[in-house]
Amino acid sequence: MRLLEAEAALISDLKDESELIGEMRLPAFTVVTARHPTLGKLVIVIGPDGTGAVVEANE
Repeated sequence: MRLLEAEAALISDLKDESELIGEMRLPAFTVVTARHPTLGKLVIVIGPDGTGAVVEANE
């Protein structure tokens, strides 16, 4: 499992390239789960400014 800090552009690209599994919006952040074709399962945490973190989970 890897944890990466991500800029808004990277988060946007990953969301566009991935199959969305689920999304939860909370007042302070949004959590997206997705399956990327080469990276596998991702958990993306997005802050109000569009930046956030990406967790690459092993299959």
